[in-house]
Amino acid sequence: MKEETCGWRARIGVLSPPNPNIICEWNGVLPEGVAFCTALMELAETTPEGLLKMRQSAVAEARKLADWLVDIILFGCTSGSFIGGAGYEESIIKELETAVGTASTTTSTCVLTAFADLGVKKIALIGPYLREVFDAEVQFFKAHGIDTLYVEALGYREVKDFVRLHEQPYLYYRLAKEACQSAQNIDAIFITCMASPARKIINILERETGRPVISSCSASLYGVLKQLGIKDPLEEFGRLGRMLGES
Repeated sequence: MKEETCGWRARIGVLSPPNPNIICEWNGVLPEGVAFCTALMELAETTPEGLLKMRQSAVAEARKLADWLVDIILFGCTSGSFIGGAGYEESIIKELETAVGTASTTTSTCVLTAFADLGVKKIALIGPYLREVFDAEVQFFKAHGIDTLYVEALGYREVKDFVRLHEQPYLYYRLAKEACQSAQNIDAIFITCMASPARKIINILERETGRPVISSCSASLYGVLKQLGIKDPLEEFGRLGRMLGES
């Protein structure tokens, strides 16, 4: 009988809108014995209204993840977990844990944890959202003591445009360099949205800018592993990823 090795250490369930990027960002980075699976939430368009509506499918999809006996469920959408304002992410966690009985978190929760652990108070913010979604993100961070000194919004609305983002990591490299040049008094660069590719550029940007570079994908994995008590460093996720091995 072949020994089962998939997820022998921990299993992560990810609730997500359509997003192939998480596979690209997490595969090959996960610590030994850690596995993840995804369940897709319904998202028609990435407007504030669409993002709020997406939550309606979260519990049903979380129950599917629970059938896989996951150790934790991540509501893996940045905008979907901040769009309702400060405290919205906490209400998502409470709803999931009550309905499914599995420890849960959100991408926005993990991002706030990453900022706190790195001592980040001032950020440059880049990503694919519409401007009104970015406005909500800036206000969400402000409510948690984080000032946004620079914003670059790609202005995407259609879900298909987000699905294709994983093909463009070097677009984010240029955006991040421009952000750092324009806002020199920042503590970190935050590449928002789980669909934003950053794994290939985080260490390069940190060397060239001298600042931590955090992405939604890196912060989510950091936060989940920290909650699970897994301390293996994530070298490809820069300064944040290495902090796991230092705790």
